[in-house]
Amino acid sequence: MDEYEEFRNLARTLVGHLQAKGNARTTVSHQGVTVEGWVVDHGNSYSSETRYSNAPGDWKEVWGNNDQIILGTDAELYSYSWGSEEGGHPVVTERHSSLTRLQAKDLVGREGAPFSSYTQKLKRLRWS
Repeated sequence: MDEYEEFRNLARTLVGHLQAKGNARTTVSHQGVTVEGWVVDHGNSYSSETRYSNAPGDWKEVWGNNDQIILGTDAELYSYSWGSEEGGHPVVTERHSSLTRLQAKDLVGREGAPFSSYTQKLKRLRWS
């Protein structure tokens, strides 16, 4: 069995454990796709930027966050991020979000054995 299959088995086992335990779940929706599961990690890439020009009413503020990594009830990991953009006169606000299933290459990590970072996070989730 390779490292990724071991990781996938851990995720499936953990989902079964969490469902039997009745732990609280989170639900995230984006463009008709809904994921129910447990938050494994919170992102740390909040960003905010404000731009102005000399023209009256010509300004823009952009903010957002890589907000959550979610272990779905289907034992897949998902990334959920959101952001907003506001500006102009009259003020217009646009909101956007994305929900994507993470692939093996997204979970490998930069250090340690492949999948080791998320393996540790999944093991901690069982006890949270």
